[in-house]
Amino acid sequence: MLINFYNICGVRVGIHAPDMTILTEYPKLSKLYEEMRFCDRVRYYSPWFTERCAACDLAASRMIHSTKKSYIYHCHMGFMEALIPIKADGKIICALMIGQVRSGNTLSYAQVSAYLESGGISHEVIEALIPSWKFMPIMDATRFEALVYFLEICAQSIYDNHWIRVGEKSLIDNFKDYIHENLYEELYISKTASALNVSASHLSRVIAQNLGTTFTQYLNTQRMETAKQLLRTTQMTVNEISECLCYNNATYFMRIFKQYTGMTCMEYRNAQSHFPPLTSVDIETQPF
Repeated sequence: MLINFYNICGVRVGIHAPDMTILTEYPKLSKLYEEMRFCDRVRYYSPWFTERCAACDLAASRMIHSTKKSYIYHCHMGFMEALIPIKADGKIICALMIGQVRSGNTLSYAQVSAYLESGGISHEVIEALIPSWKFMPIMDATRFEALVYFLEICAQSIYDNHWIRVGEKSLIDNFKDYIHENLYEELYISKTASALNVSASHLSRVIAQNLGTTFTQYLNTQRMETAKQLLRTTQMTVNEISECLCYNNATYFMRIFKQYTGMTCMEYRNAQSHFPPLTSVDIETQPF
């Protein structure tokens, strides 16, 4: 889609993370100076220019996160740019960005030259930048707004594309970390989703798509692995392990454990540990 968009209008388009890190773009930034676009060439020479570009981009990112809408603006050089949010359950996970477009409001080359010179770029370098400046796409505001509208329509299909799972992989990693860190506390999908700043329905869908399971099944799996470790390495009773892992009903805990391992807690400990054999005295509830 990015390639086709560029081929139609000649405007650079990229997908950026919330911190404006580029996830992908077209055309991609060339490592060869001769193939770089005007703004990339200027950034090559000037950290000052790079900082100002980053400040513009972050300000635009804050705007779309505030309004949840697309934002068209002029950068510090006067070029037209726009950010189009890509959302999941009302949360912006990344954004499309188009820009580096000259318009009627863009600074003249004389003004651009003076601006760059004030940033410490030599006159000779500025003169060498003229061809790439002239090569920048030029369009009026009406056509640029039409491109933004088109990308708004495309935003959801871009999100549904497989590689955009980058954002969801990050959510999955955060989900796994949260479960690991709170394994000994009462956990519900609504509480977990709230802690991760997503809706319960979105978290449930992401877990199913990326892990092929449900929230409850994943939580039980992690707790069963911990229960196995506690049975192997401690002399805690089954009731103590059940309570430690927030199973208020030891009978339910032992049923889940047998479904997961194919053995009762007693059988597993006696087979796996060097502790004295576990007996029914250690279990207040009849094992399954």
